[in-house]
Amino acid sequence: MPDWVYGLIPYCGPGLRKDVWIRENAFLNEVCRFFYDHGIATLHLIPKNPEYVPSDEEIITVTQIPTVYSVIKNIAQENSYNLNKSVIMGHGLGTRMLCEIVSFGLRPAGFIIANGIYSDIDSIISQKYLPYKQINSGLSDFRRQISLDPDTSLIIQNLGRIHRAIRKKTKRVRIREPDRFVDLLFPSSLFSQETSPAVLLSVLDAPSLIIHGSGNLDLPVSNAFFLETKLKQKISSVSRIIMLDCDHWFREMPHEMDDRIYQRLSGTCVQNPINQVFLQNCRTFIENLQKFKLQKNISPPISPNSGVFNQQVQSLSG
Repeated sequence: MPDWVYGLIPYCGPGLRKDVWIRENAFLNEVCRFFYDHGIATLHLIPKNPEYVPSDEEIITVTQIPTVYSVIKNIAQENSYNLNKSVIMGHGLGTRMLCEIVSFGLRPAGFIIANGIYSDIDSIISQKYLPYKQINSGLSDFRRQISLDPDTSLIIQNLGRIHRAIRKKTKRVRIREPDRFVDLLFPSSLFSQETSPAVLLSVLDAPSLIIHGSGNLDLPVSNAFFLETKLKQKISSVSRIIMLDCDHWFREMPHEMDDRIYQRLSGTCVQNPINQVFLQNCRTFIENLQKFKLQKNISPPISPNSGVFNQQVQSLSG
């Protein structure tokens, strides 16, 4: 599940809308290609025309939970997939959608939460943009050399107004300069206490892998530890892996914060391939989970009786 399901800006920023769209799709395609090459079928959201950058209204319309749930069920039935043996991956804000689908009725064998969210969305927006606001203020000669894209610059200039709109439950805000403007959508469910990530995570009840990059500038690594504590309240099998110096898309990042920020704003980090250790960890979790379910579904030997052979029956039904 990608994390652009609630809109591109500001949730997937910083960056221009087009660059955000390309970045998110590149990550999704690379992950799915790896799984496909290793014999693991994937089902994921994909645009009909990758070159077309949809509006936030279009994204929200086609990613309504009842619709997504129905499409998943129909595709599974048409292809004889057993959803009870599937694993759902949530990346970034996609963790929230993962929980929404499960609460709607999907019951997979396990979950992968990749750079997932635990904090409230209001805080995450600050954590995404405040470091760049400091850069834009010119804290050092090194940082003054970094230029911000127009969308990020406009959002940073209006952070206070954005947060006031969120608190007032304003659903749309237009921020502008004399020659341009950016429309931002704030779906009320994203900022409701009753549907916060911390609350939604309570629906998860299957083995889970939490994997997070220590170089993530979008969702702080503290989210991984909060997620682990939350999930262990209900799930007995929860694993957490912190990948050093990996960004939000599990690409290698420099150790120094200034260098990380420079690569993020220049876009050079997106050109790096996804860390293979991240992909291998996801693959290992999926394969181990399937082996466990297979062993769990093997019936114990039938007690020897007159006229009955001692046998084992293997069931693949979920």
